[in-house]
Amino acid sequence: MRMIRLCLKWKDRTVTFMLFICASLILSKYATLEPKIETFLSAGGDIPPTCEPEMPCRYSDKVDLRIIVMTFNRAKSLQALLQTLDFLELDSQSASMEIWIDRNVTTGNASLETVKVASDFVWSRGPTRVHIQMRPAGLYNQWINTWRPPNESDDELGLFLEDDLSISKYSYRWLRAVFRAFGNRTDFVGASLVGYQLEYLATKRRTRKLEGPKNHTVFMYKCFGWWGFSPKPRHWIRFQVCAKSILPPYFTVALVPLISTMDV
Repeated sequence: MRMIRLCLKWKDRTVTFMLFICASLILSKYATLEPKIETFLSAGGDIPPTCEPEMPCRYSDKVDLRIIVMTFNRAKSLQALLQTLDFLELDSQSASMEIWIDRNVTTGNASLETVKVASDFVWSRGPTRVHIQMRPAGLYNQWINTWRPPNESDDELGLFLEDDLSISKYSYRWLRAVFRAFGNRTDFVGASLVGYQLEYLATKRRTRKLEGPKNHTVFMYKCFGWWGFSPKPRHWIRFQVCAKSILPPYFTVALVPLISTMDV
C-alpha cells in the first residue's frame, strides 16, 4: 500500500510539473508575440510626425493617388484585396498605399496574421506603409482619421478600401475620368467604385434598389457609396471638421497614436 501511495504522489507531482511547464511555455509565447510586432515594424522607420493623435493623418509625400486600406483581422481577405491592387493601372501617375490595422477591443492586440500579410506585401505600383493603432480605434476613426487631403484641390485623390473588397485594375482610370467630368460641380462630393445597383436615400422604404442604365457608367444621386469611396478633398476636409465635433459624444473609442510605421 505504501508503494502504491508513493507512486500516486509521484505521478501527481509529475503531472503537475508537466502542466506547469506547458502553461509557462504558452504564457511565454503569447507574452512575447506583441513586442515582436512592435520591434519588427519599428525597424522600418520612425513614426511620421504628420500623424498626430486623434487628428486626421497628414502625409509628407506628394502623390496623385493615396490608397487607404482599412483592416482588422481578416488576413485572407486583405491578401485578396492587395493582390488585385497589384494590377492597378496608374497611367504613369504616382501612388502610395497606407495599410491601417486596428486592434481587438477586448484583448487590445493586433492580428499577427494580418500584420504579416500587410508587412510581407510589396506593392509594385508605389511605396507602402503599414500603420498599427496603439489601441482599438474603431471603424469610424479608421475612416475619418487616416487621410487628410493636402489641400482643397484634386491634386491628390484618396481611395478608401475595406479589407473585404477586390477592385478592377481600371478603377483609378475611371475615378480620374469622373473627377475630370464632375470635380468642378459644387454638388459633387465624391465617387464610389460600387456597381450601378446600390441603396439610396428616400423618405419612404423602397423595395427596389436604385438602378442606372446598364449602358451608362456614371450617374449622380444622393446615395450611400462607401465601397471604394473617393471623396472630393474639399468636402472631405469639411466632413472631418464636422465629425470631430459631432462624433465624440456618441462614439467613445478615439484614435490614439500609432505604435509604429514601416516602409516596405
